[in-house]
Amino acid sequence: MSGSRKFGIWMITAIVSLAAAGCEPAPESKREIAAERFRQCWPKAEVPVAHIIRRDYRIREGDSLEVIYHVRHQRNPSYRIKIQDIIVVRFPYKPKLNQVEQVQSDGTLHLDLIKAVKVFDKTISEVQKILLTEYGKYIKEPKITVSFKQSNVKIAELKEAIKTAPRGQSRLVPVTPDGTISVPFIVSIRAAGKTIEELHKDLNAAYVSLGLDELEVTVNVQTVAPTSVYVFGEVKSPGMLRANKEVSLLQAIAQSGSYIPARAELSQVLVIRRRHLPAPSAAIINVFQLLENRKRGGSEPVRSDMAKHRYDIWLEDGDIVYVPTSGIAKRADYIEYVWARGIRAVGGFTSTANYNASDAVDWLGPNP
Repeated sequence: MSGSRKFGIWMITAIVSLAAAGCEPAPESKREIAAERFRQCWPKAEVPVAHIIRRDYRIREGDSLEVIYHVRHQRNPSYRIKIQDIIVVRFPYKPKLNQVEQVQSDGTLHLDLIKAVKVFDKTISEVQKILLTEYGKYIKEPKITVSFKQSNVKIAELKEAIKTAPRGQSRLVPVTPDGTISVPFIVSIRAAGKTIEELHKDLNAAYVSLGLDELEVTVNVQTVAPTSVYVFGEVKSPGMLRANKEVSLLQAIAQSGSYIPARAELSQVLVIRRRHLPAPSAAIINVFQLLENRKRGGSEPVRSDMAKHRYDIWLEDGDIVYVPTSGIAKRADYIEYVWARGIRAVGGFTSTANYNASDAVDWLGPNP
């Protein structure tokens, strides 16, 4: 083998060795060799951009909700008498005066001799002291015992109402077109526009205001009404989109056949929202920034852009999306209208003229 050939082989071997040494340090094991080679010789995977920010689902008209009832059976030594509770008044030494009466809607208990006594929101011991005082006006040193025959009658009625329901201790309730639901003891309560947690709190607060402190309700979404979104402008298939799930802005544009590349002004997409609002509101979304998913900073390599404005948004039911026409497309349309359909069409003759883009700008005025 000639000396020049040996020198060439030696140079190739040296170059390969140097390249391998630059890609991986001297490892201690074969497993470390593979791991280190992967880290140094393969670029890190980029995190996908244009994420969708998840939000709490808000109930809509047409949804079906399941309201589950729980009755907390807990010891309550300071239970206060409620309307329709049944009270037993006993006289150990005068049984003829014994009575079993129900608390009336005005909060009173009607008894012999003393007539009406206010007992609502009082404990049994407090009522017993009142009765001893009142009966003491007619009986010398009366002996009285007061107890419940039936308490918390509304809970008992609710249990009966739930028991007769096909679903046991729950009810399926539809959200009406006016956005309300109706449940036992509550004729109407607003549901549309609220999250599940908000409706859960409102229902429990309403039951507490009715004196049903022991009652706890849980709300689940059983079925979701279809979402309707309207997309028009520079998209390939404008119209109404209906979906059985939530739709984001980019998803709505994609389902409309995507935007028209040569005509759409993606930096000024208009979203109009009116659902659950006293007046319509509008926002301009820069969809171009959502789609331009990489950026370069100076001499740095291209990397993912994760700025806040990069996040997609959810659309509400009834939202209107308008993809406007770009300025250059408007000018092209104007030129086409004036020259192709206007001057050339007049008199049935063909004419030619020299014009440029600056002329079109002058005709239309400054681009807003």
